[in-house]
Amino acid sequence: MKKLITIIALAFITVAASAQKIGHVNAQSLMLALPDYKVASDELERFAGDKKKELEMYYTVFQNSQKEFEAALPTLTEEIKQQRYEELMEKQQNIQAKEGEFQQEVATKEQKLVAPIMKKVRDAISKVAKENGYTYVFDQSTLLYFGEAESLDAKVKASLGITE
Repeated sequence: MKKLITIIALAFITVAASAQKIGHVNAQSLMLALPDYKVASDELERFAGDKKKELEMYYTVFQNSQKEFEAALPTLTEEIKQQRYEELMEKQQNIQAKEGEFQQEVATKEQKLVAPIMKKVRDAISKVAKENGYTYVFDQSTLLYFGEAESLDAKVKASLGITE
């Protein structure tokens, strides 16, 4: 009797497991194919370029101050030399702090621009998965191997309106 129950239970588990549909997508390539991503990428590039120009301006001011200091060195007293040297070091530290701030601003801007695009891709993946009865959909970037799973990229691209 126990064997019969075990066999029936295994049969139900096998049927249930085989009823699950598994698919995979490449979310990164889907996102890159969207026109929205190109717009966001261009905007981020402009923003980063502006920050780079601003940082270059700080470096130019610092370098000019350094040249002036070096030119005036023979005429300065030790006390003034030390004071100006400390001012230069402070300027250099401020530039390094600005560089860190700018990198953080660029990263924040990138997150702000890309997050809605990734949400759009995830929503499309969810929609396609539900419409086609998929139990699991994996991203290829995290899979080491996939065999009997169907790629949903074409269906998700169609859902997103991408015609490549």
